Amino acid sequence: MKKIFAILFGASLLWSCNPLEDTYKQLDDAQEPYKESIEYTLVDADYVTASDAAMKDALSKEDSTIAKSIKSNLAFNSRFPGKDYIPVILSNNFPALSKGSSAKITYNEFAALPSYFADLSSIYTLTTSDYKKLWGSNTLYVEAFTPTVNVEDSLPVLLDKIFPDDSDGKYRFIAYNYSAEEAYTTGGLLQKVKFDFEEGTAYDPVANAWINKDLIGTKTWDYRSYSGNLYAQMSSYNSGEQNDVWLIRKFDKLDTIANPMLTFKVKVGYYNADCLHILISDDFDGNEANIATATWTDITSSFTLPQEPTSGYGASFEDAGSFDLSSYKGDTIYVAFQYVGNGTDNSATTTYQIDDVTISDDATILNVAETEKMYTAYTKKGNDWEPASDIFVLNDADYQELGFTNGYISTTDAQTYLPIYLKLKFPYTLDGEVKNVAFRNDKDDVSSATVLQFNKVNGEWTINDFLDTHSDQFFNDGTKWFFDPTIHLTLGASDYQLLVDWVYNNLDRSYGSSYGNDEFYFGASAYYSNFDLRLSKRTQYNIPGFEGLTEEEQMALVWERLEEGLTILLSEKYPDAVSDVSGFPVYYWVYFKTFENDFNNYYYVGIFQKTKDTHPFFERKKDIEDEMVNQGKLTEDDVNWNRPASE
Repeated sequence: MKKIFAILFGASLLWSCNPLEDTYKQLDDAQEPYKESIEYTLVDADYVTASDAAMKDALSKEDSTIAKSIKSNLAFNSRFPGKDYIPVILSNNFPALSKGSSAKITYNEFAALPSYFADLSSIYTLTTSDYKKLWGSNTLYVEAFTPTVNVEDSLPVLLDKIFPDDSDGKYRFIAYNYSAEEAYTTGGLLQKVKFDFEEGTAYDPVANAWINKDLIGTKTWDYRSYSGNLYAQMSSYNSGEQNDVWLIRKFDKLDTIANPMLTFKVKVGYYNADCLHILISDDFDGNEANIATATWTDITSSFTLPQEPTSGYGASFEDAGSFDLSSYKGDTIYVAFQYVGNGTDNSATTTYQIDDVTISDDATILNVAETEKMYTAYTKKGNDWEPASDIFVLNDADYQELGFTNGYISTTDAQTYLPIYLKLKFPYTLDGEVKNVAFRNDKDDVSSATVLQFNKVNGEWTINDFLDTHSDQFFNDGTKWFFDPTIHLTLGASDYQLLVDWVYNNLDRSYGSSYGNDEFYFGASAYYSNFDLRLSKRTQYNIPGFEGLTEEEQMALVWERLEEGLTILLSEKYPDAVSDVSGFPVYYWVYFKTFENDFNNYYYVGIFQKTKDTHPFFERKKDIEDEMVNQGKLTEDDVNWNRPASE
């Protein structure tokens, strides 16, 4: 979200001056309390006023940036919405307007961004564990898709395993490796257990489940570090004693490995004698007091230990070779690195460094010749993952064509170059089409991404800044201006269809015609966008409840059900409705049309409010209707429906 705001802060908008400015100035100059209903469009200075007020409410540096953006963008935002700050503008601009005054204010505010913008703001890169799931093996796998194990068939299945809790509508930005050639098999060693000494601290004695004991002297194998790599090191140089230092590690569960092999890496410094021996025991009990009495088999000859350099250190760690542990499967074994040296005369003081002590499996493995990093977007539809056809994802080839060779483009550059690139990439798109473009936007952070939306207008791609123009009502209660959250709803075909569908699903499908766009329990017709109140239709469709009633009683029931139907319609349309906003009641003014027994259309208004927590949530507020009639905002004819004659 921060990045999207960063995009939008640079936008500039121009708005017309208020044509009634002179009139308002005269009112303000009079400085006499005055009740009036006005319409007003905010101008640049108003956004400055609101921005200054929002700055006082800012709680963080980010808040301050967003508050300042109100005046630079000439628009409010979700953090500082117009309904909270327009009262400040009204008090500042129209001090003479008093209790009972109303103002219809037109202003700009950033629209809520589509939810997938947040979903696609980070890139998930498939891990080794993910590729093992992809290939269905912990050993025979490669970290890539191939022509056979392809993205189209395999990635949706894999995403289900990686993100089992993702629900319908979720988007994912995925980075993966792809090999244009099939994987091939080779022989090799697959690491099963590895000890790399990375858990230690340089110059401390090696610990962490290692036995580290000098049987005749006082030396130990120590952790050492070079270029960020930790390893174990031992030398008798200048020890002033003879040394017999054992570094021992327990290995078990070899039964889980088909062909277990022992390997390690070694580097030598200042060679002057063969001081290192590798031994193995299957009867040592793990007690360092029993090292000398256990049976140890010397397997040093299975490895190649360097005998150089005699001055300085080897350039790098080298593989020492391997020893087949198959004969020990089923046993618990201990592997020892024994250093025998003489520091009394420095005659045997070769420095040995060992690293990556590993038990591997000598088995067939898979390889690929070359892979390419690819990016894609998928979305969850129902229970299935599908390619996100509404998202155009930039890949390396796109960055290259754009002239950015590092596999990313900054958000600022994207605003400049993407409209041109889209015109070249999609030359035959028509005006009105939309493209959402997802891309990497940070050189160093491989997971950082953003989405920009572009619209085709007059043959050119333009960025969607997600600005909405609102016209909201505000009232003055004598002490302050406040936002009026009243919702005015003129019922259209889709609204009537909500009630039609509810009747079909909850009452009886036979209460409507075969066209599926009407019902006569409440009378909703999506086809004609009205309520059909004719009694003949109740008879034709066998609507229950009318048996034995007089015509007057039947009409009363028709109106009663219409009112009930409106409460259900509103509950279907506004399932998340609230009864108030910031302490002010939310009323729903519903404008609807009827077709009655005299074959004429009539128009009515009903005012409703959410008052219940169970469906239907709404009820009619006749007292508010009467108040609006008294204020001249409605007529008696508007609200004179389903009211007893006594009312």
